[in-house]
Amino acid sequence: MTTSRAPMALHVIAVYHNRESRFFPYEDGHQLTQVISHWRHHPIGTDPADIAAWAFEVFNADLDWLEPHRGTPDGEADFLISCAYRLMRRRSLSTGDVVAVTTDGRTTWLACEFLGWRHIAVPPAVTGEPLTADAVYRHVRGGGDA
Repeated sequence: MTTSRAPMALHVIAVYHNRESRFFPYEDGHQLTQVISHWRHHPIGTDPADIAAWAFEVFNADLDWLEPHRGTPDGEADFLISCAYRLMRRRSLSTGDVVAVTTDGRTTWLACEFLGWRHIAVPPAVTGEPLTADAVYRHVRGGGDA
């Protein structure tokens, strides 16, 4: 039996914590720090807001909730990226934080709102780095973030 599967595209999802406002909406000029990134295949044409909603769920869900789903499609990847997020001692993804979704070289910036996501312009004040081996090694050695 053949099953059809939607064509997939690679998306890079980067999470930025707002350093100036937690639990209040992002405002232009707020300082953002990238705290993690994840490469993930989603069907071509997936709305970046849906990908941001996935990130919100995975980076806020209890590991105990994610663990039983490891045998489902993408369940293992969800569990492992969530583990990395927690092992790096990242706080919850909250209102005021930002998610950037890059597909085919185009980036969509989305601010987490009280309900849903709001498209924003490229933030002018961004620091931090994607999830890299070097960042993990520094963190494990107690060096924290660069």
